Amino acid sequence: MIHIEKSKSGLFTAKFNNKYIHSKYDPLKESKQFIQQNMELVEDKANILLYGIGLGYHVNEIIDNMNIQSVLYVFELNDELIKYAKEVNPRIFKHNNVKIIDSKLENFYNYFSEILDLTGDVIVHKGSLESVKDTNENFYNLIFDYCEVKKSMKDESLNKLLDDNFKENMKHNYPIIDVLINKLSTNKTYIVTAAGPSLDVELCLVKEHREKFNIISVGSSLKALMSNGIKPDAIVILDGKEVVKMQLSGYENEDIPLCFSSSASRWAVNAYNGPKFIFNTGKENETSIKTRGTVAVSAIDIAIKCNAMEIIFLGQDLAFIDGKSHTATFEKVYGFEDNVKNDHKNKEVRGVNGSMLPTTQGYIMFKNKIESLISENKEIKFINCSMGAEINGATHMSFESYINRNN
Repeated sequence: MIHIEKSKSGLFTAKFNNKYIHSKYDPLKESKQFIQQNMELVEDKANILLYGIGLGYHVNEIIDNMNIQSVLYVFELNDELIKYAKEVNPRIFKHNNVKIIDSKLENFYNYFSEILDLTGDVIVHKGSLESVKDTNENFYNLIFDYCEVKKSMKDESLNKLLDDNFKENMKHNYPIIDVLINKLSTNKTYIVTAAGPSLDVELCLVKEHREKFNIISVGSSLKALMSNGIKPDAIVILDGKEVVKMQLSGYENEDIPLCFSSSASRWAVNAYNGPKFIFNTGKENETSIKTRGTVAVSAIDIAIKCNAMEIIFLGQDLAFIDGKSHTATFEKVYGFEDNVKNDHKNKEVRGVNGSMLPTTQGYIMFKNKIESLISENKEIKFINCSMGAEINGATHMSFESYINRNN
């Protein structure tokens, strides 16, 4: 419920769940600063997209700074905020070039997506967004993830790292991923392994039935597989950091195909002596592999591109299980313990067994990306045999149940 009170400056401000949506001191000054930080999305733009109406102070600032012929689209899912904005800043509702879209619009989410495509970016009023976190969790997560990705793209050191990786990786004329996809295409069911703690539970059964599957391993789960005598059909890496090299340590001379993004860790790629296949180089007619910020998406998408009709997830927990976020081999890979502390910053996610599990916003973001990939490939059957978070669009069952059902 929204609570309205006077700020120190005498203007109205708002609170939701005991947190201020606007400054408790001077909401007008705060809004001026907010728009200055987002001025590149306001000035000289034909169309402007804003999520979050608040009490309208920042909307007024956009109106005062945008071109007369520009159109401002304001999306807001909290109808109570819209009601108070009409009382506090009625001016914003009287402009013909300001379109305020509320939750009553039947195709709210599709229309938001259309306008985002039109504008190419969105200004997010985070106070307003927080007020719909509990009632519109999926939308909240999508907007939050978008902001996090945008923030990382502005990280100059990261951009330089990826650019340096790209330059080094492109020097070697590695075969593109299409060559491997043509070799791996099969009617077998694919298993995609991640390094969540539940992977350890399934390894004996995977080894016993190894020949029934093609297995694609993300780099961080390779040691868990190999330590149990399971050689995957491919390894996938995406991250650009030097530490990724440790995922392949001890297996540099294996004949397992290494699939890597053109901007992946050059140290890991150079250290590996087995067959290597690069993706997303920008070459003409090359198959594009989706990344979306997580190697799990790339590994799953490679399985999809190999014409898999059924894909099993193992170790894709996206949550903490018994205080652990990774397999027992984590310490052997990276040299330090997986001693995750579940503090107040951690979130919760519904688990496959219906209980709520501790997780992080980062894991929620990865979960969203995997679910979006699933939703785009409805002709494929996805089976989540992991023991962590529920993944929408996938059937959930234990790996043992899957084996018994298909014997």
